[in-house]
Amino acid sequence: MAGSTSLLGAIHDVSLSVLLISDEWSPTRGGISQFNRRLAIAFAAAGHRTACLVSAAAPIEFEDARKHGVTLHTAVMTPSGPNLSVPVPEVVAWQPDVIIGHDIVSGAVAWTYAERYVPTARFAYVLHTAPSQNEPYKRGGEAARRTAERENEIRRTAIDADIVAAVGPLLARRAEAVVDDGFGGVRVLPLDPGLDLPADHTGHPRRPPSNPIVLMVCRTTHAEPKGLDIAANALVGVRVPYGKPKPELRIRGASGTQCDSLRTELLKQSSLARDRIDVRAYSANPADITHDMRQAALVVMPSRAEGFGLAALEAIGMGTPVLVSDRSGLAETLRHHLGRNAEPMIVPVEDDIAKDVHVWSEAIQRVLDDLPTTFKYAHQVREELATKLCWSATVDEIASRLPIPAPRSHTS
Repeated sequence: MAGSTSLLGAIHDVSLSVLLISDEWSPTRGGISQFNRRLAIAFAAAGHRTACLVSAAAPIEFEDARKHGVTLHTAVMTPSGPNLSVPVPEVVAWQPDVIIGHDIVSGAVAWTYAERYVPTARFAYVLHTAPSQNEPYKRGGEAARRTAERENEIRRTAIDADIVAAVGPLLARRAEAVVDDGFGGVRVLPLDPGLDLPADHTGHPRRPPSNPIVLMVCRTTHAEPKGLDIAANALVGVRVPYGKPKPELRIRGASGTQCDSLRTELLKQSSLARDRIDVRAYSANPADITHDMRQAALVVMPSRAEGFGLAALEAIGMGTPVLVSDRSGLAETLRHHLGRNAEPMIVPVEDDIAKDVHVWSEAIQRVLDDLPTTFKYAHQVREELATKLCWSATVDEIASRLPIPAPRSHTS
């Protein structure tokens, strides 16, 4: 662990060179890349020289990064494809002051850059998942082995980090239980994501849509922890007045080849009519997600395991009503900042499908029965959180904890 001397002077007087590493720029695979993109943009907006290294990028992504003041670099191409761990000459020559890696996606790559290629750089390691929370839903009989392997990897990476951080208080507590030595040797910094308000935010509530779309935005490869079955079955029990349109479930986040098969599986599980489930591929264009959220009457996140839940926070920024699992890190963050005013957005998940479907069906019913009131509440929540959750504060929190750059000793 590096020394604890802090950067001199107020953070706004210090301009850093910051390299963020992720598998992608546009968030086609979920919350980690979404967090990375927003954090990079916030570092650039704060006046720091900011670059991002990704596996590959399309021209639209280079342009999006450039527009936000971020220089995008892509991994070296090898016979087996792009490899983030092979040093990119331009990135190494740039000599960043800070290198930020994310969890299993790029934590080890960022460690490699900080330990081997740019030894004067400070290394910030950001955790987005808790293995003991997620692996039981992903690995079945391999959960115990995989949890131990992931926690060991986290400890080995964290020991050389200048900052170990986690998204939200829930993950920070779980991460500290993994990395700390019991004497405060490796403390975990909780990071609240910022609330993104649209550029055309008018300060007024959104108008409820005429067609009631219930939206989920998530990685559908993790169907069970995300609670896709809970959402589909909960919609079956929603009662609709005579002559009114029935709500449909839209899921954004499948791979292009998975959309039809996932839709078929959810139809089979729920017995919903075929026109009431719409599964769409994740898009590299952030405008597509924005369009979905602005069409939705409600965004739901009935997760059995959810480290944070950035997509639901994004929906709040759009002024769209949300219902989130009480097992999510976002639920804890909302309660921290809003107190009891957060409770209408938080729904329990017990991992009992019959109970969960009933509770979520009733919660969705309450929202759809009075959309005008719900949208006013969503607007009030957005206005209050906008003063408390700011990406600029997230940047300051990271930068103010960094020690002064100095030569690092290599780990053998």
